Amino acid sequence: MFCAVIMPIYNEASHLDLVLQSFASQTERCDMLILVDDGSTDQSPQIQNKWAEQHPWIKVLSSDNTSAHAPGAKVVHAFYRGYEYMLALSQKNALNIALIGKFDGDVILPPDYFATLKEAFNKNAQLGLASGLLYIKKNKDWVYEQISKKQKIRGPIKLYRKACFDQIGGLRACLGWDSIDQWLVQFWGWQVETFTSLKVKHLKATGQDYRPGQLSNQGRAFAHMGYGFWLSLLSLVKLGIYHKNPKLVLNGLIQYWRHRNALMVSQEQAKFIRKSLWYSILNNR
Repeated sequence: MFCAVIMPIYNEASHLDLVLQSFASQTERCDMLILVDDGSTDQSPQIQNKWAEQHPWIKVLSSDNTSAHAPGAKVVHAFYRGYEYMLALSQKNALNIALIGKFDGDVILPPDYFATLKEAFNKNAQLGLASGLLYIKKNKDWVYEQISKKQKIRGPIKLYRKACFDQIGGLRACLGWDSIDQWLVQFWGWQVETFTSLKVKHLKATGQDYRPGQLSNQGRAFAHMGYGFWLSLLSLVKLGIYHKNPKLVLNGLIQYWRHRNALMVSQEQAKFIRKSLWYSILNNR
């Protein structure tokens, strides 16, 4: 299964060599890795070019987006810069791309990451989206990043079946895109699976680079998905506890209320999301 991975990169120079080495050292690597520099101001571009010169399967692009770096739309824009390049290459070289990856520049993969996922996609024709799990370093140990349940496919390590990616309409250029896509995968009847054996080192904890107050924008993300008031409140309380920031709840609710009509899914899909969430909460799943 031809596997193409797109990796938006923004100021990852301190660890980018380690990240790319983990991709190059796979027992069965991806067939194409497209690095999209998203306006880095450090040595990231030079490191990317060095790897591309040494490995023909690695390609380097720059994003044409000049907006300020922020979670959400900007990273999706960079992804699509790489995606369009990937489509052009596939048409030119008659490539049959079966799997599409969206990965971040701060993850170190275990050696069998792609081998394990490719085997899973081969065995299960209904598998639409899969990943391993993210671990962050605390003291000297690597521990699961408990920002979400282990069933969640996290934004930095997503691998899609292309047929599924096409059916869900790709990624939404908004905050919360990495939850919307998983909901839509399930809405259209595809299966989602995380593999607990694939422990990925996440070198920068989620939210580490957010500016003060930026986490409250999650309220806007919940509005995009059609959570409704009570599900948004519960989700923000959980987030506030995790980040030990009670102000996040009120500020997040303000963001939710301001954007409550800014749905990025259909009404039918929003209803599916709410029903699935309440089922999970009420059944402790």
